[in-house]
Amino acid sequence: MFLPGLLFGLVVLAAAAFFVPRADAQVFSSQPYVAAPDPAVEQLRIRVEQLEADLKRAIDQAETLGAALGDARRVADEADIGRRQAQAELKTLSDRVEALEDRLTDAAAAAGQDANAGGAIALTPAGPAAAPPIDVASLPADEAALFEQAKALLQNDGNFPGAQAAFGVFLTKFPKSKQAGDAQYYLGESLLYQDDFADAAAAYGKLIKDYPQSANAPTGLVKLARSLRLMGNTAQACRTLSLMSQNFPKASAIAKQLADQERQQAKCS
Repeated sequence: MFLPGLLFGLVVLAAAAFFVPRADAQVFSSQPYVAAPDPAVEQLRIRVEQLEADLKRAIDQAETLGAALGDARRVADEADIGRRQAQAELKTLSDRVEALEDRLTDAAAAAGQDANAGGAIALTPAGPAAAPPIDVASLPADEAALFEQAKALLQNDGNFPGAQAAFGVFLTKFPKSKQAGDAQYYLGESLLYQDDFADAAAAYGKLIKDYPQSANAPTGLVKLARSLRLMGNTAQACRTLSLMSQNFPKASAIAKQLADQERQQAKCS
């Protein structure tokens, strides 16, 4: 009886040991521990990826817009260059038109002055502006003949470079001549008709300074103002015209008429 009871107890103890789980197997598992994903972290990761994608699209758009802007700027620069060139050409043409109008005004003034007999003659070209130069050695040596030859080159032939050279020779050889004032005025005319406004202004200025008693001096003052206007110095041109009544109170009606017309051209206040 004792031995079978002992065997039964051993069987019960073995079964209990077999079915009770081991504590160390729970603590030291061979599988790594993986934490459950945090929803907030996952949302932040997704948001970061979206922002990176948006940034890339913005960079691509900025590069595209930058290229388009560069093309637009090049087109605008080319258009601006063309506009400035057109303005310069228009200014040149406008100056030439004004010069032609001024010469027509001179022609009308000359006709009126011839009718009144006497005084200075305002010139109008009778031939092409571009004429072959002359051989100064062929010019007359006589004072009167030289003056008439130079005047004919200017008035009859329209040879402005030739007239410029001839009147220059006259003024060099006969600076004290009674016709020196007229020669100085005509020298200015020959330069003005070549569109050499700066040298023309200097010639008219010398006329007013050195030959103030010349009959051509009042008209020379008007032509000085005209040269300044055609150079773009309209303010100085208007100041010059304002000296007419002070310097030449007895100027001819023709000179005063030319001064009034020049004030209108220069838009003097």
